[in-house]
Amino acid sequence: MLRSMTGYGRASKSTTLGNFVIEIQSVNRKHLEVGTHLPIEFSHFDIECRQWALPQLSRGHVTIKLSVHLEKGVRQFVIPNLPLARQLKEACDQIADDLEMSGKELLLAILPQRTDLISVEENLEDDDLYRHILKEIFDEAFLKFLEMKVKEGEALQEDIVHRLVKIEEEMKTIEAHLPSATNKFREKLTARLEELFSGQIENDERILKEVALFAEKVDISEEIIRFYAHINGFRELIASPAYCVGKTLEFVLQELSREINTIGNKSSNLEIAKAVIEVKSELERIREQIQNVE
Repeated sequence: MLRSMTGYGRASKSTTLGNFVIEIQSVNRKHLEVGTHLPIEFSHFDIECRQWALPQLSRGHVTIKLSVHLEKGVRQFVIPNLPLARQLKEACDQIADDLEMSGKELLLAILPQRTDLISVEENLEDDDLYRHILKEIFDEAFLKFLEMKVKEGEALQEDIVHRLVKIEEEMKTIEAHLPSATNKFREKLTARLEELFSGQIENDERILKEVALFAEKVDISEEIIRFYAHINGFRELIASPAYCVGKTLEFVLQELSREINTIGNKSSNLEIAKAVIEVKSELERIREQIQNVE
Protein backbone atom coordinates (compact mmCIF):
# COMPACT_ATOMS: atom_id res chain seq x y z
CA MET A 1 0.00 0.00 0.00
CA LEU A 2 1.46 3.32 -1.06
CA ARG A 3 1.43 6.48 1.04
CA SER A 4 1.98 9.95 -0.36
CA MET A 5 4.67 12.24 1.03
CA THR A 6 2.27 15.20 0.97
CA GLY A 7 -0.38 15.52 3.66
CA TYR A 8 -2.10 17.86 6.10
CA GLY A 9 -3.81 17.45 9.46
CA ARG A 10 -5.23 19.91 11.99
CA ALA A 11 -6.67 19.56 15.47
CA SER A 12 -7.68 22.00 18.21
CA LYS A 13 -8.72 21.87 21.85
CA SER A 14 -10.17 24.45 24.25
CA THR A 15 -9.39 24.01 27.96
CA THR A 16 -9.39 26.06 31.12
CA LEU A 17 -5.70 26.71 30.43
CA GLY A 18 -6.32 28.13 26.96
CA ASN A 19 -6.92 27.29 23.30
CA PHE A 20 -4.49 24.99 21.48
CA VAL A 21 -4.16 24.30 17.74
CA ILE A 22 -1.71 21.92 16.06
CA GLU A 23 -1.20 21.77 12.28
CA ILE A 24 0.95 19.11 10.61
CA GLN A 25 1.84 19.25 6.94
CA SER A 26 4.47 17.70 4.69
CA VAL A 27 5.91 18.16 1.20
CA ASN A 28 8.22 16.09 -0.96
CA ARG A 29 11.78 15.63 0.19
CA LYS A 30 14.28 12.88 -0.67
CA HIS A 31 15.08 12.29 3.00
CA LEU A 32 13.12 12.81 6.22
CA GLU A 33 13.18 16.25 7.85
CA VAL A 34 10.92 17.26 10.73
CA GLY A 35 10.69 20.93 11.72
CA THR A 36 8.64 22.61 14.44
CA HIS A 37 7.18 26.08 14.93
CA LEU A 38 6.32 26.48 18.62
CA PRO A 39 5.61 29.55 20.77
CA ILE A 40 8.68 30.44 22.82
CA GLU A 41 7.04 29.41 26.09
CA PHE A 42 6.46 25.91 24.63
CA SER A 43 9.84 25.58 22.92
CA HIS A 44 11.02 22.93 25.39
CA PHE A 45 8.43 20.56 23.86
CA ASP A 46 10.29 20.66 20.52
CA ILE A 47 12.13 17.35 20.97
CA GLU A 48 9.01 15.56 22.18
CA CYS A 49 6.96 16.73 19.17
CA ARG A 50 9.65 15.36 16.86
CA GLN A 51 9.77 12.07 18.75
CA TRP A 52 6.00 11.68 18.46
CA ALA A 53 6.21 11.99 14.66
CA LEU A 54 9.47 10.27 13.67
CA PRO A 55 8.58 6.57 14.25
CA GLN A 56 5.73 6.71 11.73
CA LEU A 57 7.53 8.54 8.91
CA SER A 58 10.31 7.65 6.48
CA ARG A 59 10.84 10.66 4.21
CA GLY A 60 9.46 14.07 3.32
CA HIS A 61 9.72 17.55 4.85
CA VAL A 62 7.27 17.60 7.77
CA THR A 63 6.33 20.77 9.67
CA ILE A 64 4.57 20.78 13.05
CA LYS A 65 3.04 24.13 14.00
CA LEU A 66 1.56 24.92 17.41
CA SER A 67 -0.64 27.97 18.10
CA VAL A 68 -1.66 28.75 21.68
CA HIS A 69 -3.83 31.37 23.38
CA LEU A 70 -3.40 31.01 27.13
CA GLU A 71 -6.10 32.08 29.58
CA LYS A 72 -3.51 32.72 32.31
CA GLY A 73 -1.17 34.73 30.11
CA VAL A 74 2.40 33.80 29.28
CA ARG A 75 4.13 30.81 30.89
CA GLN A 76 7.19 32.83 31.90
CA PHE A 77 8.64 34.61 34.91
CA VAL A 78 10.19 38.04 34.33
CA ILE A 79 12.97 38.60 36.89
CA PRO A 80 14.56 42.06 37.33
CA ASN A 81 18.23 42.37 38.27
CA LEU A 82 17.62 44.91 41.05
CA PRO A 83 21.18 45.06 42.48
CA LEU A 84 22.58 45.93 39.05
CA ALA A 85 19.81 48.49 38.47
CA ARG A 86 20.65 50.23 41.79
CA GLN A 87 24.33 50.39 40.89
CA LEU A 88 23.53 51.85 37.47
CA LYS A 89 21.28 54.49 39.08
CA GLU A 90 23.98 55.47 41.58
CA ALA A 91 26.54 55.73 38.79
CA CYS A 92 24.22 57.85 36.66
CA ASP A 93 23.47 60.15 39.60
CA GLN A 94 27.21 60.65 40.22
CA ILE A 95 27.85 61.41 36.55
CA ALA A 96 24.86 63.77 36.43
CA ASP A 97 26.03 65.67 39.51
CA ASP A 98 29.51 66.07 38.09
CA LEU A 99 28.25 67.23 34.67
CA GLU A 100 25.33 69.22 36.08
CA MET A 101 22.72 67.29 34.12
CA SER A 102 19.65 65.16 34.85
CA GLY A 103 20.54 61.75 36.27
CA LYS A 104 17.09 60.44 35.37
CA GLU A 105 17.54 61.21 31.67
CA LEU A 106 20.99 59.62 31.66
CA LEU A 107 19.66 56.50 33.34
CA LEU A 108 16.78 56.18 30.85
CA ALA A 109 19.27 56.46 27.99
CA ILE A 110 21.48 53.68 29.40
CA LEU A 111 18.81 51.18 30.51
CA PRO A 112 17.69 50.00 27.02
CA GLN A 113 21.28 49.01 26.24
CA ARG A 114 21.59 46.74 29.28
CA THR A 115 19.90 43.44 28.37
CA ASP A 116 21.20 41.90 31.60
CA LEU A 117 18.81 43.97 33.72
CA ILE A 118 15.90 41.62 33.05
CA SER A 119 15.91 37.83 32.65
CA VAL A 120 13.07 35.56 31.58
CA GLU A 121 12.63 32.05 32.96
CA GLU A 122 10.15 29.35 31.99
CA ASN A 123 7.24 28.71 34.31
CA LEU A 124 7.09 24.92 34.37
CA GLU A 125 4.03 24.72 36.57
CA ASP A 126 1.36 22.42 35.10
CA ASP A 127 3.95 21.19 32.55
CA ASP A 128 2.62 17.62 32.63
CA LEU A 129 -0.88 18.91 32.02
CA TYR A 130 0.29 20.94 29.01
CA ARG A 131 2.16 17.89 27.71
CA HIS A 132 -0.97 15.76 27.97
CA ILE A 133 -3.02 18.36 26.07
CA LEU A 134 -0.39 18.70 23.35
CA LYS A 135 -0.07 14.93 22.91
CA GLU A 136 -3.83 14.55 22.66
CA ILE A 137 -4.29 17.12 19.90
CA PHE A 138 -1.06 16.01 18.21
CA ASP A 139 -2.41 12.46 17.91
CA GLU A 140 -5.67 13.75 16.46
CA ALA A 141 -3.91 16.00 13.94
CA PHE A 142 -1.41 13.29 13.04
CA LEU A 143 -4.19 10.76 12.41
CA LYS A 144 -5.85 13.17 9.94
CA PHE A 145 -2.43 13.83 8.42
CA LEU A 146 -1.82 10.11 7.84
CA GLU A 147 -5.35 9.59 6.49
CA MET A 148 -4.72 12.22 3.83
CA LYS A 149 -1.36 10.66 2.93
CA VAL A 150 -3.00 7.24 2.55
CA LYS A 151 -5.84 8.65 0.44
CA GLU A 152 -3.41 10.37 -1.93
CA GLY A 153 -1.27 7.22 -1.94
CA GLU A 154 -4.26 5.16 -3.11
CA ALA A 155 -4.71 7.52 -6.07
CA LEU A 156 -1.01 7.21 -6.92
CA GLN A 157 -1.17 3.43 -6.66
CA GLU A 158 -4.20 3.22 -8.97
CA ASP A 159 -2.40 5.29 -11.61
CA ILE A 160 0.82 3.26 -11.31
CA VAL A 161 -1.02 -0.08 -11.59
CA HIS A 162 -2.75 1.18 -14.74
CA ARG A 163 0.63 2.09 -16.24
CA LEU A 164 2.10 -1.30 -15.31
CA VAL A 165 -0.68 -2.96 -17.29
CA LYS A 166 0.17 -0.83 -20.33
CA ILE A 167 3.87 -1.71 -19.94
CA GLU A 168 3.07 -5.43 -19.84
CA GLU A 169 0.99 -5.08 -23.01
CA GLU A 170 3.95 -3.49 -24.76
CA MET A 171 6.24 -6.25 -23.47
CA LYS A 172 3.90 -8.83 -25.01
CA THR A 173 4.33 -7.00 -28.32
CA ILE A 174 8.10 -7.24 -27.92
CA GLU A 175 7.85 -10.97 -27.12
CA ALA A 176 5.62 -11.57 -30.15
CA HIS A 177 8.23 -10.10 -32.49
CA LEU A 178 11.22 -11.72 -30.76
CA PRO A 179 11.51 -14.94 -32.89
CA SER A 180 11.04 -13.18 -36.20
CA ALA A 181 13.45 -10.40 -35.22
CA THR A 182 16.18 -12.90 -34.33
CA ASN A 183 15.63 -14.98 -37.48
CA LYS A 184 15.57 -11.90 -39.71
CA PHE A 185 18.79 -10.66 -38.20
CA ARG A 186 20.47 -14.04 -38.69
CA GLU A 187 19.25 -14.23 -42.31
CA LYS A 188 20.34 -10.67 -43.05
CA LEU A 189 23.78 -11.23 -41.55
CA THR A 190 24.22 -14.52 -43.39
CA ALA A 191 23.18 -12.97 -46.71
CA ARG A 192 25.64 -10.14 -46.24
CA LEU A 193 28.45 -12.55 -45.52
CA GLU A 194 27.46 -14.62 -48.57
CA GLU A 195 28.02 -11.52 -50.69
CA LEU A 196 31.40 -10.85 -49.13
CA PHE A 197 32.67 -14.41 -49.37
CA SER A 198 31.11 -15.39 -52.72
CA GLY A 199 29.01 -18.30 -51.49
CA GLN A 200 31.80 -19.95 -49.50
CA ILE A 201 30.22 -19.20 -46.10
CA GLU A 202 28.34 -22.52 -45.96
CA ASN A 203 31.66 -24.35 -45.92
CA ASP A 204 33.39 -22.05 -43.42
CA GLU A 205 32.68 -23.38 -39.94
CA ARG A 206 34.51 -20.49 -38.25
CA ILE A 207 32.27 -17.88 -39.91
CA LEU A 208 29.14 -19.85 -39.06
CA LYS A 209 30.19 -19.90 -35.41
CA GLU A 210 30.73 -16.13 -35.46
CA VAL A 211 27.30 -15.62 -36.97
CA ALA A 212 25.76 -17.76 -34.22
CA LEU A 213 27.66 -15.93 -31.47
CA PHE A 214 26.69 -12.51 -32.78
CA ALA A 215 23.08 -13.56 -33.11
CA GLU A 216 23.20 -14.69 -29.48
CA LYS A 217 24.56 -11.28 -28.40
CA VAL A 218 21.57 -9.49 -29.89
CA ASP A 219 19.12 -11.94 -28.31
CA ILE A 220 16.91 -10.09 -25.78
CA SER A 221 15.12 -13.03 -24.18
CA GLU A 222 17.15 -12.83 -20.95
CA GLU A 223 16.45 -9.10 -20.60
CA ILE A 224 12.73 -9.78 -21.05
CA ILE A 225 12.79 -12.44 -18.30
CA ARG A 226 14.57 -10.08 -15.90
CA PHE A 227 12.20 -7.24 -16.83
CA TYR A 228 9.17 -9.36 -15.89
CA ALA A 229 10.87 -10.38 -12.63
CA HIS A 230 11.35 -6.70 -11.72
CA ILE A 231 7.75 -5.90 -12.69
CA ASN A 232 6.53 -8.68 -10.36
CA GLY A 233 8.72 -7.33 -7.58
CA PHE A 234 7.37 -3.84 -8.20
CA ARG A 235 3.78 -5.09 -7.93
CA GLU A 236 4.53 -6.94 -4.70
CA LEU A 237 6.02 -3.80 -3.16
CA ILE A 238 3.06 -1.52 -3.93
CA ALA A 239 0.62 -4.19 -2.72
CA SER A 240 2.51 -4.97 0.51
CA PRO A 241 1.20 -3.75 3.91
CA ALA A 242 4.36 -1.63 4.33
CA TYR A 243 3.93 2.09 3.65
CA CYS A 244 7.53 3.27 3.41
CA VAL A 245 8.57 1.69 0.08
CA GLY A 246 9.29 4.79 -2.02
CA LYS A 247 13.08 4.42 -2.01
CA THR A 248 12.92 0.70 -2.83
CA LEU A 249 10.52 1.40 -5.70
CA GLU A 250 13.03 3.90 -7.10
CA PHE A 251 15.74 1.22 -7.10
CA VAL A 252 13.47 -1.30 -8.86
CA LEU A 253 12.51 1.35 -11.40
CA GLN A 254 16.20 1.90 -12.17
CA GLU A 255 16.57 -1.81 -12.94
CA LEU A 256 13.50 -1.75 -15.19
CA SER A 257 14.94 1.22 -17.09
CA ARG A 258 18.28 -0.54 -17.45
CA GLU A 259 16.68 -3.69 -18.91
CA ILE A 260 14.44 -1.84 -21.38
CA ASN A 261 17.39 0.29 -22.52
CA THR A 262 19.38 -2.88 -23.21
CA ILE A 263 16.44 -4.34 -25.15
CA GLY A 264 16.24 -1.20 -27.25
CA ASN A 265 19.98 -1.15 -27.91
CA LYS A 266 20.12 -4.81 -28.93
CA SER A 267 17.09 -4.92 -31.20
CA SER A 268 16.86 -3.41 -34.70
CA ASN A 269 13.26 -4.52 -35.25
CA LEU A 270 10.95 -1.53 -35.90
CA GLU A 271 7.96 -2.90 -33.97
CA ILE A 272 10.13 -3.75 -30.98
CA ALA A 273 11.67 -0.26 -31.12
CA LYS A 274 8.19 1.32 -31.03
CA ALA A 275 7.20 -0.82 -28.05
CA VAL A 276 10.43 0.07 -26.23
CA ILE A 277 9.66 3.77 -26.63
CA GLU A 278 6.19 3.28 -25.14
CA VAL A 279 7.61 1.31 -22.20
CA LYS A 280 10.20 4.03 -21.52
CA SER A 281 7.47 6.66 -21.63
CA GLU A 282 5.34 4.81 -19.08
CA LEU A 283 8.34 4.17 -16.82
CA GLU A 284 9.13 7.88 -16.83
CA ARG A 285 5.55 8.70 -15.83
CA ILE A 286 5.78 6.15 -13.02
CA ARG A 287 9.09 7.72 -11.94
CA GLU A 288 7.34 11.09 -11.61
CA GLN A 289 4.65 9.50 -9.42
CA ILE A 290 7.20 7.68 -7.26
CA GLN A 291 8.76 11.04 -6.38
CA ASN A 292 5.72 11.63 -4.17
CA VAL A 293 5.67 8.19 -2.54
CA GLU A 294 6.91 7.92 1.03
